Amino acid sequence: MHVGIALDQTLFIQLILFLVFMAVMKKIYFDPYLQAFSEREETVKKLYEEAKANNDKVAEILKEVDVILSKIKEESKKILEESHKKTNEEVAEIIRKATEEAELELAKAKEDIERVVEIEKKIIDKTVNRVAQDIAKKLTLEEAA
Repeated sequence: MHVGIALDQTLFIQLILFLVFMAVMKKIYFDPYLQAFSEREETVKKLYEEAKANNDKVAEILKEVDVILSKIKEESKKILEESHKKTNEEVAEIIRKATEEAELELAKAKEDIERVVEIEKKIIDKTVNRVAQDIAKKLTLEEAA
């Protein structure tokens, strides 16, 4: 008895069956799987590139928004300053007009007071003259009596 490996036909048949099985598995399972994997990889790459391009666009848009916001802030600041200036001018004009009106009313009141004082002086003068005449009459009547 000789112990050794006898090469017979079954080994070759098993080898051929294994190669056929591998070819069938490659055709049915591995090729579609590898194709789907590569397609998915390409899709991921495309999506990554699109996302990167979108990020760049977003960054550019944000810069534009910042520029627009700074312009709007400057314009609103100018508008506020102009409105404050206009309001202050209007207030100053109102105060000036009120002061002028008050001065006119004060002048009229002074004139009215002076007129009343003159009238009262005349009344007092007439009253004093009448009282003096009455006193003089009484004195002359008492002297005569």
